Amino acid sequence: MGIRLIRFNGVNGIIRCNHIEKDSTIKLLNSIKMISSKKVMIETLGTSGTIKALTKKHMN
Repeated sequence: MGIRLIRFNGVNGIIRCNHIEKDSTIKLLNSIKMISSKKVMIETLGTSGTIKALTKKHMN
């Protein structure tokens, strides 16, 4: 799937994946309910073709 964490500020992050695996990546991330025995909720806020656009829109 080529999943890579590009940016994370403690609350929001940007994940990069292969464009043909976008839907599968979103489903995978939304299925994660716990990390290191801590409850988490991963929510997709948006998708884009470029990291620059996501950074401007969601990381400010």
